[in-house]
Amino acid sequence: MLPDWEIWLDNNLSPVIAKWLKDYTGWDVRSFYTLDFPPTTKDDEVYWRAREKGNVILISKDTDFPNLINRLGSPPKLVSIQIGNTDNRVLWNFETTYQRGYLNFENIRCTNN
Repeated sequence: MLPDWEIWLDNNLSPVIAKWLKDYTGWDVRSFYTLDFPPTTKDDEVYWRAREKGNVILISKDTDFPNLINRLGSPPKLVSIQIGNTDNRVLWNFETTYQRGYLNFENIRCTNN
């Protein structure tokens, strides 16, 4: 992954996952809470802040982000996790199991719509 990219986890993912992902990969991973977003922050505000920053990859379980990016374009890039409500350990096992797929950001090719 390029060194100037940040990975942001949406507020529907635990800050614990951000820490585990950062420890596991060495990437610059930030949770919604370490980005100093208030708990009431709307998805479009997160989108615009990430777009302004530029080199951001959002990881989210939220269905609003794919719609925002399809409508408004990228950046930011998006990894949309399609798994129901689970505890952190189950989600982490899901993420690390598929690490060679969606967590291998060097192989992601994104296009603007």
